[in-house]
Amino acid sequence: METVYKDEAIVLNRKFVGEKDLTITVYTKKSGKESIYIQNGQYLKNMPYSILSPFCWFKAVLIKIKDKLIISEIDSYKQIGYYISQDIEKFEAGFNIINFTYKLAPHQDERIFILLKKSLYFLTISKLPKLLEILFLLKITYLNGELDLKRLNLNNKEFDFLKGLMGKSIKEASQIEIENVELLESLRSKLIRELVRE
Repeated sequence: METVYKDEAIVLNRKFVGEKDLTITVYTKKSGKESIYIQNGQYLKNMPYSILSPFCWFKAVLIKIKDKLIISEIDSYKQIGYYISQDIEKFEAGFNIINFTYKLAPHQDERIFILLKKSLYFLTISKLPKLLEILFLLKITYLNGELDLKRLNLNNKEFDFLKGLMGKSIKEASQIEIENVELLESLRSKLIRELVRE
């Protein structure tokens, strides 16, 4: 049975298959994490190759046949990766946000899609990419129903900081400037150790 529908997707990963084909892993608004096999994907002439690169957001008509997902046509796209890759800190934070999505969002959740889309967009103008990365990790864990700051072994200053940060939107967090970079690095390490399970 064939199902045709429109959806939005963000590319998480791209893998070459043989000499011609490729597979992309995407997180879609309607069905969560999906794998799309693209025959002769390394030689496409009818769509820009950058659409198939990580960080790219696109709207497309998709066809689901059994457990296979195929791109029928791309309506619009934005290659956010170009802007993120201009700064090594933004690229590292973006890479980690993609990996957090890969590990912590195996299921469909439109809220996670919106969080991912906003995080990557505002990362391009973020003053402190690590802060946005921390907020993304907190919010995706919260959306999964697993966030409990009290079990993270935080001191009062760290706890208050994270509690205040959770009240910020991604847009607001992208404009925050903090001089204490050591605090950010320490919090980031603690959160990754406690919240991102291998």
